[in-house]
Formats: sequence, C-alpha cells, structure tokens
Amino acid sequence: MKSHFRSEKSIFFDALDIESPAERTAFVEHACHGDESLLASVSHLLREHERENNPIDDPIVARQPAPRFHQPGDSIGQYEILELIGEGGFGLVYVADQQAPIRRRVALKIIKPGMESQEVISRFEAERQAIAMMDHPNIAKVFDAGVTETAQPYFVMELVRGVPLTEYCDKHQLDTSARLELLVTICHAVQHAHQKGIIHRDLKPSNILVTLQDGHPLAKVIDFGVAKAIGQSLSVKTIYTRFASMVGTPTYMSPEQAAMSAGDIDTRSDIYSLGVLLYELLTGSTPFEPDRLQNAGFDELRRIIREEEPPRPSTRLSTLNNRQATTVATNRRLVPEMLPTAMRRDLDWIVMKALDKDRNRRYSTAGAMAEDVSRFLMDQPVEARPPSARYRFSKFARRNRVAIFTASIVACVLIIGTAVSVWQAREAIKERDEKQVALAEARAAEQEARDAEQAAKDARHELEGFNRRLNETTVLLASGRASADGRRWSEAFQAYTEATEVLPDYFLVWLERGGLNAKLGRWESATTDFARAVEIGCPIEQTQLSGVPQLLFYAEQNAAYRKLCQELRSSSRDDPMAVSARGQLVDDLPAETAAEIAERVERMLGAMEEKTNSTDSSDKKHRYAGMFYGVNLYVGGWAHLRAGNNEQALRRLEESNQTNWFGRGIAHPLIAIAHHRLGRAEDALHSFNESKELLEQLLTESVEKSTGSASIPWVDWIEFLLHHREASIVVKGHTPAVDQRILQMQGFAEAAIEE
Repeated sequence: MKSHFRSEKSIFFDALDIESPAERTAFVEHACHGDESLLASVSHLLREHERENNPIDDPIVARQPAPRFHQPGDSIGQYEILELIGEGGFGLVYVADQQAPIRRRVALKIIKPGMESQEVISRFEAERQAIAMMDHPNIAKVFDAGVTETAQPYFVMELVRGVPLTEYCDKHQLDTSARLELLVTICHAVQHAHQKGIIHRDLKPSNILVTLQDGHPLAKVIDFGVAKAIGQSLSVKTIYTRFASMVGTPTYMSPEQAAMSAGDIDTRSDIYSLGVLLYELLTGSTPFEPDRLQNAGFDELRRIIREEEPPRPSTRLSTLNNRQATTVATNRRLVPEMLPTAMRRDLDWIVMKALDKDRNRRYSTAGAMAEDVSRFLMDQPVEARPPSARYRFSKFARRNRVAIFTASIVACVLIIGTAVSVWQAREAIKERDEKQVALAEARAAEQEARDAEQAAKDARHELEGFNRRLNETTVLLASGRASADGRRWSEAFQAYTEATEVLPDYFLVWLERGGLNAKLGRWESATTDFARAVEIGCPIEQTQLSGVPQLLFYAEQNAAYRKLCQELRSSSRDDPMAVSARGQLVDDLPAETAAEIAERVERMLGAMEEKTNSTDSSDKKHRYAGMFYGVNLYVGGWAHLRAGNNEQALRRLEESNQTNWFGRGIAHPLIAIAHHRLGRAEDALHSFNESKELLEQLLTESVEKSTGSASIPWVDWIEFLLHHREASIVVKGHTPAVDQRILQMQGFAEAAIEE
C-alpha cells in the first residue's frame, strides 16, 4: 500500500509539469500501466488541482473579488499610476508619480491577487518598518509601503533606470576585474541589509540593476526584504505556480531554501546566491543549467540543488564549445585561447566556498566575501583556501615584482658566469662522445631501414588481401542485385550476408542490404543495416542514402540519426542531390537552416522552369514537370514549412500534388499542418482527412496484394507515415495508434523471403 501511494504522488507531480491537456492525459494513462484504480485516483487529483474554487488553495473565508489590474491614471494613495513596466513572481511593477508630500517619480510594486491573506498583511505590516530602515547607495530605497482598498500590499521604491547585472557586464564587455569590483559593492549592500535583519531570499541578475552615475556603473539591489514581508506559505499548488512565474529563481536558490523549510533560512542563504552571481559573472553560465532545472520534476530539482556539486568555474570554462567560448571571451575582452588561463585558482576557491552545501562552511557574512574578493584584486592571499608557503610566496612575488626582478637579474648574471666557466670542459667531453653517438646513430638508422622494409612488405600483403576481399565482395553484391531484380529474395539476402562477412567494414554492403530490407518492409532489419553503415562512415554523396534519415528517425536509432544529420548539415554542396539529401532531415532542424534549404531549392526550381520555357519540346517539358520537378516542389514546400514561410510552403506543396511523380499525394499531411498554422482549421481538417484516405488506400492495397510495402517507394512511404503522425498531433491533438496492417505487411515480407 505504501508503494502504491508513492507511485500515485510521483505520477501526479510529474503530470503537473505537462501543459498540454492531451499530452498530460496520455502520460497519466501510460504511467498507470492499466491500473484502473490508480488511474482514477490520479485523474481525481488532477481535476481538483485544476478546479478554480479549490477549498485547499482558496479557502472560502479568504475569498474576495479579484481586484482588477490598475490602469494609467489610477491612484493608489498619493501615487498616480503612469505605466506597467514589469511583472514578477508575486508582484506588478508600475511607474508612478508621488503627489504628496513631495513630487517625485517612483516605482510602485503591488502584490499580486491571491497573496493578500490576513496572515500576509500582518507579516507585511511587521516587516515594512525594517525594510524602510535600510539606507545604502547600492540598495534601491523603499520610500513607503501600504495596503490598497482591495487588501493588496504594495511597496513604493526608488525608480532605478538600469539593466540587469549580467546583461550590463556583457553589453559593455567588462573584464574580470571590473566585474569583481561591481560584485564587491553588491556584497556590501547585502551586508548592510543583513545588519538591519533583512534577508533578500531572491538575489538574481534581474533583481540587481546597473545604472550609470557620473559616468561610472552603479549597482542597485531591488526587492530587498519583499519575499520575507510577503511570507507566502507553500502548498503543493503554490509551489508549482511560483515556479512558473519566478522563472530562473531555482537557479539561484540555496540548498536550505530548496529544503522547503522557510523557518530555517538565515543570511547565509544570500551568500549562496552571491556565489551563483559570481559564478555567472566569471563563466557566463550558472552552476546548474536553467533548462535542466526547469525541465526536472520538483523532487529532482530539489535533489540537484541540495546534493549535486557544480563544476568549478575553471572547469566550466575549459569545457565550453567553440561558439560558447568565443562569446564568453568576447564579453570579457579576451581571445578564446586565453579563456582557460584567465580563471585563476583563487577565484575557484572563492566561488566554491560561497556555494558550499554546508552553510557553516560558507562565508559567515557578505562583508567577509567582499573582503576576500578585494584581497584577490590586490594580489593578497585569500581566506577561501588553506594557505601554503608556495601560495604565500606567489602572492608576495606579485606584490614585489620590481625587487624580485632585480634580484633575479643578479642571480642570472652569476649563473651565466658559472656556466661559461664550465662550458669549455663540457666541450671536451662532448667531442669525446661524438664518435660514440655517431656510431649509435648509424646502427639505429640501419635498424630503422630494416623495420621500414618489413613494414612495407606487411603493407603490401595486407593490401593484396584487401583487394581480394573487395573483389569477392563486389561479385557478391552484383549477385545480390541480380537476385533482387529477379525477386529471388532469399538468394539476394544470402549474397548480401556473405558480403558482410567477407568485408564487414565496407559501408556499401550494409547500405545495399538495408535498402533491400526497406523495400520489402522489413524496417527493423533495415534500420540495423543503415545504422551500421553510418557507424562505419558512408559518404553523404551516396544515392543509397535517400530515405535513410527518415527511417532511422522513425525507428528511434538516435545515435546513427544524429551522426548522419550532422554530416548532411555540414555539407555545403549546391547540387540537387545534396540539397535533396538535406531535405530528408525530419527532426530538430533550425529555422535558418530550413530557410537556406528552401532558398537553394527555389533556385533549382527557377532554373528548371527557365530551361523548360526556353524550348518548345513537349517531351522535355513533361520530363521537368514530372518526377524530379515534383520531388523538388515537395522538398521546397517542406523546407518553407520548417522555416515558418507557411503561405509559400502551402503553394509549393499543393503544386507537388499536381505533378506526376512517384510520391504524389504524400504532401497532404504537410498541407494540413500549413493550413493549421495559418489559422484555417477547416482546410487543415480537410487536408488531414485526405491524408487519412491516402493512408487507408495504400494499406488496403498492400494487404489485398499481400505485399511487404506500400505501392509507392519505401522512401516516400516512411516519410508519409512520419508526417501523417505529426499532422495528427498538430491538427487532431493526439498521436494516431499504430495500424496493425503495417505489422501484417511485415509478415508478408517475411513470407515472400521464405518462398
């Protein structure tokens, strides 16, 4: 019974991360594995979670009419609203004019509806006085605080016209020293707040704005103490709501905050957040990737923050790819080659001390962290690492460069004099040894010659053996092709199998056998052969590659598919075969790459049309309007669709359906997707139904004729199935079930081979 409860809870929490209702329902049904009782229980929890009038999250006694958003011209006390400039996890920020007792422009933050319980208002009143006590040049001053007529607490703060900390540093390409100097001022601001008994709890770049004062950057920390003043209690639903609104906050959250024990938070939680900020200023990224944290389940997110140790900043910099390294180096006025050496080990120690999971081992105060960073800037020993004689001497040497340089010159002169005095004695010894060295070199050269001769013999022998195996393999491939042309499937497979045994590292053997398997509908065997060919390394110019990416993607051969995609995308060839090959990519294609493919296809289509119009030959015109012209219309429509050019995609796809090429009609699902993106629901449904009719026709014909594949080429068949599944998800909102006739077709193929 206990394991059942844990399973129900885990499924419920994981389902909350899925926004689409259809995908969420499908996930829950799959996760319950046919357990009707468990499915009913989880479904009930989800319905209660989504119900607006949930008595757990919205008690009846606390319900009030939801206040409306304030508009420009509205007044809140003596403040006139001018405009909405931001929306955070728990507040709306407006620019407002204070009317009395003095006139000035301020930032007014109003707590969002739903947080204005009596407990929150009481905590708010108790905290507002402490927040107002703070007076520091690097803290946005809180002028006033109160509660609106609809019981919404609000803060009135200094209006800071600045940009987030990391954005300012990257935009102005501040070097490491300038970034550290900014961080020191921020640490002093946090120390000031801590001395007033205020903990920020949400330090992140968007809460630290940098502006210019007298031509120098000035960091301002905003929202100090607001989180504590709100004192929001965390129910299960509240947790997920706040995660959705406070994007990125978990990235800067301390382990004790992730433990969900609000009463156990102290000033050292802000020290951890300062460590994350320093990590990001140095490396351009946070210790844990935001995408990973946002995609993780709630329990997994807490585990990562509380248990996993992040890589040191120097380690993170050394593992950046070329593009990331170039960006990070440019933002710090460095060349990429200098980036790994720019991170000194002292900074590693400072950052990792601030990020220690055990808060007792972090800096005791923000001021202590500021002092250690300042020591680094002045080339003094930092307290974050255990001192050693060598370490202290290196710091001493940096501070006393001139004296040490002078002493070094004197020492070098003495050493050179001593060296000269013994040089002549060494020359005599050297002359004596030269004859012995020359003799040894002659013997070594003779041995190397003998070794080279033997290596040449071995190489010739190996080449002769390879040529014999290649000739034998070529004969077997020819035999396999002839048997396949005569529909003697068993003999063809026997020849191909023998070829793989004779020359197992020859990619063409696996490509041809995979093509025969695919033609007969034996997709599992075909994907195994194609994956082996890709693993060996087949040139992308091979015509046998047509359809291979789609089949690998359909069969979830991810490693082979990714490798083949990388090779296809890296090709810069402009000929029709290369462009069509890149058009076979079906997953994770960037819009700019798709636009490039579409542009190249359009150039080819224009050349074909120009050539067709320049001649009166009806045969030539028919040929260009036939197979290859139709293929390129289809590929161009697909590429335009991936690039977001929906109208052009629709035109090219419909044109492809009007040409007499062997894949005519397979554009129906893509046409349905294009209509859907253009907001034409009826046209999208009509095109999807045409796709279903074509699918039904092909399956019916294959079953009636007892064939292993559809009546169209297998390349177009597999691509049609992929796009039909995608269209079903986009237009109908669900993934279609696998038709059993497809499995039946594979049985026909096996029977044909046995006959």
